[in-house]
Amino acid sequence: MRIEIIKQLSHTDKVYLAKNDEGDKVVLKKYKDVNCMALETTILNQLSISGYAPKVLEQGEDSIIYEYIEGDSFLDKYISYSMMDDTEGLIRLANELSIYLQIFYSLAEGYIIKDISFSNFIIKDSRCYGVDYDSVAEGMQYTDIGGVVAFAVKHVVGDIQASFPFIQQVLKNFRMQMIDIINDVKEVLQKTESPLYYEQVLAVLIMIDDDIIDDIGYVENNS
Repeated sequence: MRIEIIKQLSHTDKVYLAKNDEGDKVVLKKYKDVNCMALETTILNQLSISGYAPKVLEQGEDSIIYEYIEGDSFLDKYISYSMMDDTEGLIRLANELSIYLQIFYSLAEGYIIKDISFSNFIIKDSRCYGVDYDSVAEGMQYTDIGGVVAFAVKHVVGDIQASFPFIQQVLKNFRMQMIDIINDVKEVLQKTESPLYYEQVLAVLIMIDDDIIDDIGYVENNS
């Protein structure tokens, strides 16, 4: 496939927005590790069939070309909803992410995303798409959910409790409590935050288990 590079999408990875001969936008990703490429390609192929990841269009020796999904950044939507204290928006976002993760775990059994970043998810037509699987590894779902919570509190706008509706809904969807994942949350926060800060955050988060919103329902994947 002949493509024309438009711009680089990632400063750390060799990921580029491009267009093909028909003028359609595509993404080119180059790899240093062919094993990483093989795993990511496999996962993309599995998830794209279910409609939760871009479709791989072409695979080379050290690169792949896949569909460009034009939607809203999950991170931008999360920041916007938390800034506006939009409980309904945060719960909806939590459900969309939960459904995506449930499908990922059912298709990539025994594997987790591991390095959770909201910037690696796109929302389009009320569906969450995953677009980066560099960090995928064998592991327990608790690690991923801990990563979701840590990322949520690190990027909430305003008081940490503005993130509670989102976090509570994710926990309910996976039938977990904060006490189940608190060490996973701590591990993520320790990497980037001062001890004083993350200890204060953990003390507030643990209160969630005593403050669950009763009228938020459990979301199952019915896809």
